[in-house]
Amino acid sequence: MRQYPKYKDSGVEWIGEIPEDWTKSKLKYESNVFVQYGINCKSEDYCVSGIRFIRTTDISDDGKISDDGVYLPFTMVSEEYITKRNDLLISRSGTLGRTYLHLIDDKYCYGGYLVRFNFGNEIKSKFIFYYSKSTSFNDWVKLNTIQSTIGNVNGDKYSNMEILLPPLHIQNQINTYLDEKTSIVDSLIQKKQRKIDLLKEQRTSIINQVVTKGLNPNVKMKESGVEWIGEIPEGWNTIRMKYLCDMVNDKDETTESDIKVSPENVESYTGICFNLYSEYTGVGIRFRKGDVLFNKLRLYLVKILLTDYEGFSMGEMIVLRPRHIFNKYLFYVLFNQGLINLLDSQSTGVKLPRVSPEVILGSFLPSPPTSEQIQIVDYLDITTSKIDDQINLENKKIDLLKEYRQSLISEVVTGKIDVRKN
Repeated sequence: MRQYPKYKDSGVEWIGEIPEDWTKSKLKYESNVFVQYGINCKSEDYCVSGIRFIRTTDISDDGKISDDGVYLPFTMVSEEYITKRNDLLISRSGTLGRTYLHLIDDKYCYGGYLVRFNFGNEIKSKFIFYYSKSTSFNDWVKLNTIQSTIGNVNGDKYSNMEILLPPLHIQNQINTYLDEKTSIVDSLIQKKQRKIDLLKEQRTSIINQVVTKGLNPNVKMKESGVEWIGEIPEGWNTIRMKYLCDMVNDKDETTESDIKVSPENVESYTGICFNLYSEYTGVGIRFRKGDVLFNKLRLYLVKILLTDYEGFSMGEMIVLRPRHIFNKYLFYVLFNQGLINLLDSQSTGVKLPRVSPEVILGSFLPSPPTSEQIQIVDYLDITTSKIDDQINLENKKIDLLKEYRQSLISEVVTGKIDVRKN
């Protein structure tokens, strides 16, 4: 790749030299908005319609907004919290440094863990957005993070962050180049993600079979009397969930240092929690090691967690404490697609469909003898682990593609390579 004809010292240690006609600035000098924090609210404020509420967890690494979101009542949101075209939202706590560029006319509002800037025109806004996806930006975030249980970079620090800006016509060429190149990488990532989705479907299919039919293909079967379960081995029973486990409702106020689990931090279909410190505040439900957390909102997302630590369940995850069932068998059986479909069909609400705990606890589950539950769990631990290894391999490939994407963006937005058209 070619370089620019002449360079000069940027005066910024982690960036080094920049093209001669580029200038140094700060976010606050380019923005029409000065450090605008978002709304602090509780999950109890969410509603089925209203204005879309953006949380840090709704923003992906590449700056896209998830389709599955939550809403706040219009009456709760004043004008200062409503997004405008060319707004850049930056995460200041929790998952630090995630950014979203608002290039549409739809009106959203945003959470208190986000800070808003606005750069006036689309070319400059998109260039700064791409800069926020660079290693230079990430290095700055790391250097300026206030370490506590949850990392924090306040709005004033973001406001004073130094950025490098080429002339506007070069910004436009850079944006065009990166739009094209990143779309190619994103397409490759989507293909890898599709393979992961197929592996997850295979994983689900195995669980569906084993938790209802057992491990012995030659065992004598009988009708369970429950449509989603179908036939079960002769020595099994079906029992309502409320007789196998209790729903815990031990509420208490949370602190910043507490482990707080919310649905958006639990991966669908795998039961992996990738962030133990939810941005939710306020009251949570205490859980202890061995409890199963089951998300009752948008149940079709299949967010279920078996805990090996103590903490608080936030949002819409109910806490189930096994009583007459092996906890990991309960964990696996809850993934059964037949059960998920049955419960999902009984959801109420359009934009935020949820199932009542009474409906969940009133559902029938297959109940093998304890010895068979343990055998099933051992088998599924091994089998799903092999599939998870394949998923992890594909995820590593995705990570490499993301690293390439970030490296390319970094080289271009800091002027290390010249992508201008002659």
